[in-house]
Amino acid sequence: MINLRSLDLNLLTVFEAIYEIGTVTGAGNRLALSKSATSHALSRLREACGDDLFVRAGQGLAPTPIASGLYPAIKQALEALRASLTEATGFDPSRSKRRFRLSIPHPLGPFYALDLLAAATAIAPNIDLIFDTTSRPRDLEDGLRDGRVDIAVDWLPAGMDPFVNQKLFDDRLVLVVRSGHPSVKTGATIEDLREQKFVALHPRRQASDAPQAIRAFFELGLRVTLHVSELLEIPTIVASTNLLGNFLSSMGPLMEKRLGLQTLAIPLELPAVPIYAVWHESRRNDAAHRWLRELVAANLNYDAPLGDAHRQE
Repeated sequence: MINLRSLDLNLLTVFEAIYEIGTVTGAGNRLALSKSATSHALSRLREACGDDLFVRAGQGLAPTPIASGLYPAIKQALEALRASLTEATGFDPSRSKRRFRLSIPHPLGPFYALDLLAAATAIAPNIDLIFDTTSRPRDLEDGLRDGRVDIAVDWLPAGMDPFVNQKLFDDRLVLVVRSGHPSVKTGATIEDLREQKFVALHPRRQASDAPQAIRAFFELGLRVTLHVSELLEIPTIVASTNLLGNFLSSMGPLMEKRLGLQTLAIPLELPAVPIYAVWHESRRNDAAHRWLRELVAANLNYDAPLGDAHRQE
C-alpha cells in the first residue's frame, strides 16, 4: 500500500482535473497551475501508482483502466473533504449533505421527529435526520460523547460534565382519565385520587433522578397497580380501563383527539417539568451542529419561552 505520508495530496486534485477535463492544459487552468507544473504533478502520480494513468487519445488524454478505477474513490474523498472544510468555515444548510442523529425519549418523540423533518426539508433538502425514540437509552451520554448521537430531547438532563442542557420549554404534569369515567371528574381532590388505581411508568433511573413534579405526585401515596415499560402505553391503558394515569400537558390535545381521553388538572401545586435539548460541549463551535440546535429550539418550543443554554454542573 502507498504510504500517504510520502504522497502530496494536492496531486489528487490534479488527477481529478485531468480526468474530468481530458487535457493537461485545461487541468492547469482550472487549478491555476502552469502547464509544466501540471505535467510534473502527473509524472509524480504515475510514479506513485506505477501506471500511465492517462494516454493520448486524439487531441486529449484518456484514462487507463487503473485511472478509471481510482477516479470514483478519489472524487468521493475530495468532495467529502471539501464539504467538511466548507462547513468548518461557514455552514450552508441548503447545500449540505450532513447526517444528524437525534435521540428523543420524550413521549412526543415520534411527533417531534415529524415536525423537525418537515422544518429541515423546507430549508435543507439534502440533510439527513435520523431519529431514535426509544425510552432513555442507558448509553445515551456515551453516544453524545463519541458522536453517535448529535442531540437528545428529554426531561432528564445529562448530569455529567461536559454536557450542555438547553431548556426548550416547560411542560406540566396532568391527570389522564377515560371519557365517562364513573368516579373521577373535574375538581377531583387529593382524597378522591387516593381512592383510585393508577398505571405508571417503571422508573427509568433511580427515583431521585425523576423530575421533581413526578416525584412529588407519587409521594402522595397513590395506588399504582400496573407498571408499564413505555410512557406511551399509559394513555392506551387509561382509554380502555378505569385506571388513571399522569402525563405531560404538551400531549393533552393529541390524547383527547385520538383516544377520547380527558386531561384534568392535578389538585396540587407542582413545579414545571423542563424539557431539554442535550448535547456535548465539544460540538459548541461546529457550525452545522449550531444550525441543528437552532432548528430544534425553533420547532420544539410549544410557544413557551426558551431558557438559556447552561452547563450542567
